[in-house]
This record gives sequence, C-alpha cells and structure tokens, in this order.
Amino acid sequence: MVAARQESWKSVPIVRVQTGGVQLIAEIANEWRQLCNESSDEEIFYRPEWAEAYLRAFDPGAELVLITAWAGAKLRGVLPLVRHRVVAFGLPMVKLTLPANVHCLRAGLAINSGEEAEVLQILWHAAKNLQHWDVIDVSDVVENNGFNHLLALAKSDGFLTARRRTSQSLYLKFEASPGAQTPWMAGTRPKFRSHLRRAKRQLAEQGPLVLSHYDYADPAALSKFYDLEASGWKGANGTAIKSDPQTRQFYDLLAHAAERDHYLSLDFLELNGKPIAGHFGFNCHGRYFLAKAGYDEAYKHHGPGHLLVNEILGESPQRGLHEFDFCGPATWDESRWASTRRTNYRVFIFRNSLYGRLLYTLRISAWDRVKKILRRPQDDESAPLELHSKPQAISKDQADA
Repeated sequence: MVAARQESWKSVPIVRVQTGGVQLIAEIANEWRQLCNESSDEEIFYRPEWAEAYLRAFDPGAELVLITAWAGAKLRGVLPLVRHRVVAFGLPMVKLTLPANVHCLRAGLAINSGEEAEVLQILWHAAKNLQHWDVIDVSDVVENNGFNHLLALAKSDGFLTARRRTSQSLYLKFEASPGAQTPWMAGTRPKFRSHLRRAKRQLAEQGPLVLSHYDYADPAALSKFYDLEASGWKGANGTAIKSDPQTRQFYDLLAHAAERDHYLSLDFLELNGKPIAGHFGFNCHGRYFLAKAGYDEAYKHHGPGHLLVNEILGESPQRGLHEFDFCGPATWDESRWASTRRTNYRVFIFRNSLYGRLLYTLRISAWDRVKKILRRPQDDESAPLELHSKPQAISKDQADA
C-alpha cells in the first residue's frame, strides 16, 4: 500500500511519503544515484544500491517508509526508514531505522549539498508526523552526516534524543607533490617501511609477486576472494562472507551494482598465481573504501595485507586516488598506515509522547545511572578509542618507540 503526502517548503516544494517494500527504491534509483553523484558528500554508502542490497539480502519482507524531497522532477533528499516491531525492556515498541547493518559499514542520508538545511527540515517534518513509531534508532552514523543534523533538529523541536559513540575508523589522506614518489608513506615509521621492502623481497624470491585488479564482478574473482577470506579465523568462526547465504547475496548484489556504476575494486596480491591477500573494495571519487579483506595465514609473517595496501597505493596515479579509507573499526594494523579517524555513532530520537519519554528513561537515563553506580567511566569523545587488534606481521616491540 502506498500513501503520498505533499507540502510546500521554501525552495523544496514537494515531499513524498511512500510506504511499501524494496521496489520503492528501484522506482527512484536513477534519480537517487544522480543525487549522490551531484552531492559533495563522497560516501558511497548512502547510494540506493546499498539500501536495496541490504533489503533484498537481509530483510526482504521489511516495511519501508520512503521519505523524499523534490524540486520539480529533481530529487533533493532521501530518508529511507524501515519499520520494525520489537520488544525491549519487556515493552513492545515500534522502531524506525535506516536499511543498513554492520555489512553496510555506515548509515546516512543522501542530500543535495546546496540545500541541506531546507531539505533536512522538510524530511524531519515529514518523519516526526509519521504514524506508528516510538523511537528512531540508527547505528553507524558517521560524524557530520545529515543524520547527525537531523538529530539536532529533533532536539530543538523538543524531542528526547541521545547519541553514543560506537567506533572510529582510520583513513589515510595524501596528496602528490613534486619529488614525492610515495606520499602515502609520509606518516609511516622507518621500521615499518623497512619491513615492507624486506617482506616483498623475500616473497619475490619464491616466485612472481603481482597485483591483480578487477573492476568488474567476475564470478571467479568473487569466489576467489570469498574462499580467501574464509581460509582464516573468519571461516573457523563462521563469520566469513561465504558462511552465510544472505551475506553472500549482499556482497554479490553490491559487486554487480558497483560494476555498473564503475566503482568496484577487487584486488589480489598473488604469489605464483595464488592469492595470498585480497580486498573487496570500492574506488569512488578518488577514495578507496576497504569493505572486506582476507589473507592466507600461511604467509602472515610477511604481512601480505600490508603489502597489498602498499601495491594499491602504488597505483594511486592510475586510479586517481587521494584517500584510503579502512572503513571498519580502527585496528592496530591499520594504524601503521593512518592516524586520522572518523567517528561513528548510534543515535536515538524518541517520539514526543508519554510512551516515548518512558522508553527514553529506560533506554538512556536508567542505563546512564547504572553505569555511574558500577563506576564505569563516561565516554570522553575527545579521546581516541583504544586499538585492540594485534599487528599482522610486526610485533609492537619491533615498532619505533
């Protein structure tokens, strides 16, 4: 069933609210992609193919509420919401969230850059007047995305809101300059660079060491990556892509969509024709997004993952790269390359009702009091989160002081 609503709002004259299934995304996919292409926000995660892949793979029967802002025939903003009926604290509630999960890496809004304030206002006005919701709960919202600004609008409107820092991701930004052959190495340590040279030399002594790149969804290349990713601890834990048919479907759908829109990047470091490290990544607007990585643990002491990153960065001029985004929660391995972080949040907007205030008290206020009783430290968002992972090939005592 599809319902429509129209309102006037400054330079954005029409807002549409539609309720249905995943087919709603397909109906405006071309306009949505054009909006993303014209936006100054270069994140790929807010494109329609990501929402569609999530729904088809993980939540095919979901009730989608699609709020869109239009100026004539031009799409100016999209707020896709999924309605779920859940139970929390023993109480039933209706939750609205974005169509995304941990595999989508980041959740956010596609909004026209020149009209962000007006578009956000009209999207929020439509969202707050929706029927049948108690809380808007969205994870993996990156700092400065429009959804964070939507949270501020809700708060100024008298709604109870909360934001919790959940993770940070590392990224490496670099700029080629005269005489600088490897600008991405500028922030790395001498011992790390020495290790890369030594490891590459040792592997090359065993046979041809080459970088293989695919910008199309070759079935053999996809299977090769899935097998490589599952060959280590992810396969043993059942968390590899190929361990779950739904997850495999999601990445297959993304690969074909990214091929169509020319931003797929499957990369392998191969020794004697055998992959020893692989990336399921994306190259869009000069940014390399690393979605998934895998390596052959038989070569872990050589750091094949680091070598693959270095080989990809070595092709920056050909690929037009100026940033390498590790995307996932920051690890010690990645800190060998990068130190700059993006922060991700989980955000809540509670309905401005008695029941909404009760849920806020149980979910936010009461939990904050429990943490004080247990003497758990408050999160200092100005401090970087601790890196927990162990290095892939270099121990910390080998690193520079």
